[in-house]
Amino acid sequence: MKNISSFLILILAVFAWSCEDDFMTPPVTSIVEGTAPAWASQPPTDIDTVLFKRLESETLVSLSWSAATYADKIGVRYFLQVDTKGNEFADPLEFDRTAATQMDVTIGGLNALLMQRYSPAEEVEIELRIRAFANEDLANLYTSAFSMKVAPYLDVPVPEALYMMGTATPVGFSSADALASYKDGDVFYKYLKLTADGSFRFSDKQADDGFNYNYGKFATVSSNIEAAGDDDGNFKFTGETGWYEVKADFTNSELTISPFVHGSTTYTFDPTEVYLVGDYADTVANWAPDNSPAMIKKSEGVYTLETMIKDGAMLKFVGQPSWGDLDWGNLGGDGYEGIIGPKGKNGNITFDGGDKTYFVTLDLNQGTYKIEEAAIYLVGDATEAGWTIDNAIELKWRPGHNAYMGYVPLKNGYFKFFPVKGSWDNGMGRINDSEDPKGGLLGGENKDIPSTNTSSEYKLYRMAVWYDTDAESYKYSVLDAEMVLVGDATPAGWSIDNGFNMVYAGEGKWVTYVDMNASGGYKFFYESGNWNSGYKEFDATGKPGELSLEGGDPNISTPGEGYYKLTIDTYNMIYTKELMATRKMYLVGSPNGWDINAGIEMTWDDTNKEWILTTDLLAGDAFKIFAEAGNWDSGFKFKYEMLNFEGGDPNLSTPDGDGNYTIRFSLAERTLTFTKN
Repeated sequence: MKNISSFLILILAVFAWSCEDDFMTPPVTSIVEGTAPAWASQPPTDIDTVLFKRLESETLVSLSWSAATYADKIGVRYFLQVDTKGNEFADPLEFDRTAATQMDVTIGGLNALLMQRYSPAEEVEIELRIRAFANEDLANLYTSAFSMKVAPYLDVPVPEALYMMGTATPVGFSSADALASYKDGDVFYKYLKLTADGSFRFSDKQADDGFNYNYGKFATVSSNIEAAGDDDGNFKFTGETGWYEVKADFTNSELTISPFVHGSTTYTFDPTEVYLVGDYADTVANWAPDNSPAMIKKSEGVYTLETMIKDGAMLKFVGQPSWGDLDWGNLGGDGYEGIIGPKGKNGNITFDGGDKTYFVTLDLNQGTYKIEEAAIYLVGDATEAGWTIDNAIELKWRPGHNAYMGYVPLKNGYFKFFPVKGSWDNGMGRINDSEDPKGGLLGGENKDIPSTNTSSEYKLYRMAVWYDTDAESYKYSVLDAEMVLVGDATPAGWSIDNGFNMVYAGEGKWVTYVDMNASGGYKFFYESGNWNSGYKEFDATGKPGELSLEGGDPNISTPGEGYYKLTIDTYNMIYTKELMATRKMYLVGSPNGWDINAGIEMTWDDTNKEWILTTDLLAGDAFKIFAEAGNWDSGFKFKYEMLNFEGGDPNLSTPDGDGNYTIRFSLAERTLTFTKN
């Protein structure tokens, strides 16, 4: 009886355990039928598109479907399946599962899935459907399938700009000089000279930190491109040296290089002749290749011309004195991008020249053009450049003066003018030995011009070159460089011989600090004692702050009583006035540890209009005077025999050994004196 009871207990225990297990995971011995999901709205059937990296976040199609149901209430997951049309989903790709019954399919998401199987830039017809899944014991349920045609992309960033560099190009692997291309949608074009067996790559920046597009970043390349096999993964150009169209197509992930042919002409990088045509100057016939100036060939593939250009100008380059196959203009259409395109690919170059003189340069090697304001260059042993034409000193065109002008240090010696930096061609010297070295005609025998400074120490001069239409020749002048401030608004009064000397601050700018009176006026003059050398301001209805080089009224009105920093910019013909809250000058150097923020303050002497400082100096002390605390650019030093605003050495030094000194600083006189007490 005891054994029978024990057996019954065992049977009951097994039965109880079996019931509990069946309650947790009911055994299924046959497929449980259910209701398949169905599209809530019919998916589109007319999608035929190219996928783009730049649109990767956009939705290609939105899908929604009804929930799948099984006989038992079991959690269901859904998968979007993709396979080649006609493959009957024998080997589908799947998106990650979702519990939702809707899904937005993004361009980037679909592309990432397709790139697991399909090649980029090739159209593929695919089918898509939803698979419903509960567990391994239950049948998968499916929606109906729908199809679309798409071309996936190689998943690399599509740049906003694309630059080309390398030994196959004229600029080498210099990222700063990398050559810009023209963008048309997601396709970039560049026309230039390529050298056989050179390597190259692209970047989205003209900088070392750009994203590089090298071999492997395009799905297909033309037959004249292969891997360079170097550490940087560059391309190698295997074609013949010549002038080519480079087409980087990010739409189809394709890079092609091909010669450019128009009509019966294959373009080269070194045509025999190039003419500048268009509507750009009153002295040149409009759009007349047979009556337009020939450009000067500077080197292989590089041409230049100096010409006046008006506002609203349009121009092009042609390779024959007629309309023909050789034609270069702004790549992509009318404008001024600096990138050259051949015939059929270009528009006019547009430019507002303001009736000034420019150098127009065409560089077929680099596939570029540029229009630069014309300049005159100065070399000679009287200059800091010496007789080194590559270091020639530039005199820029100054519209207010109607001349090429600059402030140049000269010492004893000779100099000469040239129209192009780096070229000895077309030099301009004085017309003969009797011509005044301070100014006169240029040309004739083109003799070197002697400096008016007979000292071995440099002195600053105001130099100008301009074209005299009456003399039909260029002229030049060499004047002592100075600028004076005169007027009854200043302590100088209207004494042209006793104005406030201004300090040259570089790039045509002159600076001074001055006490202004409450009433009165003032003017700037570029030559002491010469009332005809004045600048006057445009009237109040014109452009206050802008100057014209002419005498007479009106004067510039005082800005009001106070201590001002005045600056005149003779290159841009403007002036500025800045009210200084306090009259300050500072000594900075060895005595204060060269702390620009804690200079030794000098005291303003209103009677003598100068700053004074009494202090102890050691024999080895070096220092400078600064107008503004914390500003290293506000220092003064002696150069060209005058007190000058300019950074760098030389510093001042203690003049007469250890001792106590009184230092007097005068901007009006441009003097700095030391008295040992």
